Amino acid sequence: MVFWNSKKSEKTYRTGKELQIETSRNFLKILVNPSEPTVDIVAVHGLNPLSKQLHAEATWTTEGKLWLRDFLPKQIPNARILLFGYNSNVAFQASTAGVTEQAENLLNQVEAVRTTDPNRPLIFICHSLGGIIVKRALVHSNNDKIYKAIKDSTFGIAFFSTPHKGGNHAEVGDVAVRIARSMLGSPSNSFMDALKNDSVMNAITRDFRQLLEDFQFLTFYETQPLGCFGMVVTQDSAVLGLPGTREKQIPLDADHRQICKFASDEDPRYQQVADNIVKMVNAADSHNHIDPPHMESNPEEDKCNFDQSKSNSARNESTILGRYNATIQLGNGNWSTTNGDTNKTHQVGNRNRSIQDGEGNQTVQFSTDSIDLWRFMEMLLLGTKYLLSM
Repeated sequence: MVFWNSKKSEKTYRTGKELQIETSRNFLKILVNPSEPTVDIVAVHGLNPLSKQLHAEATWTTEGKLWLRDFLPKQIPNARILLFGYNSNVAFQASTAGVTEQAENLLNQVEAVRTTDPNRPLIFICHSLGGIIVKRALVHSNNDKIYKAIKDSTFGIAFFSTPHKGGNHAEVGDVAVRIARSMLGSPSNSFMDALKNDSVMNAITRDFRQLLEDFQFLTFYETQPLGCFGMVVTQDSAVLGLPGTREKQIPLDADHRQICKFASDEDPRYQQVADNIVKMVNAADSHNHIDPPHMESNPEEDKCNFDQSKSNSARNESTILGRYNATIQLGNGNWSTTNGDTNKTHQVGNRNRSIQDGEGNQTVQFSTDSIDLWRFMEMLLLGTKYLLSM
């Protein structure tokens, strides 16, 4: 098991299942590390107003079973599973600044453990206000070229009782206060005032809205009241309200504290959660390994048709039959298959793949990590010319 501490540059190796967290609460710990992982899963806990030292583990643990480590690897042995720990009290009491700092902390540590494969598919699993940290991190990574690969590699997010909106005419901050009260049992304090009065929750919700089409979502919401506090995060607050092709909304027979705790892999609640996570992992893995499309030659299409194919997205696919075709692709994970003669393919981005069958074909590929400026400008000019001619 590998333990990464953000305040130390070296890695510390531990043995055994019981890992004691050191003084720092900021860490990214590898729970499961297969020899050839094809996907990374990062779990992010929520609020910890009682300052419990092992809150990161305790969020996902009951009766000594941490299901992310003890159950899930049996169903997805190809997944590397990591646990993120941070001082959530500081994050949410400081509100805007604190959430931003912990989001950047998450990005920095995730980037550090993905240097050998920064484009490996990534899935986040979040409990409660931990989802706010993840949403803020993805907004930040979308606007910061240093961390852009994290956003581009993120395939999906599984939310467990994360408040995306207030519900019943309340603000998201009101729901955050309800979460804090359910854990503290106290009616009011300055910490809760900071949660309620600051606009950070609404701002993150607004900023994340522009990224909703970039990910797949699993939304697990509670259906049982938590004692006298009632339903802590209601369904209308927990769901994003996206179409079923983008978001799966799944009720679980649990309260806010128990919604992400499973003592046995035979628990029907766990099986429902695991089945959906496995499907997301498989979809992410398949999306990252697109097989070249099957092509059959058509004599009519083999004529000189001067076809031009232009695309600009993160995961482009192009199939060309014939001769004298031109393909322009901008983005990451481009895939091009060409059958014919004298075709030209230009790809800008990372993870580009091209297969050509014929004579006189040309392929130009650029990685955004090491682009020659003048060649890139030449490519950009050529691509712009084609795009404007559409």
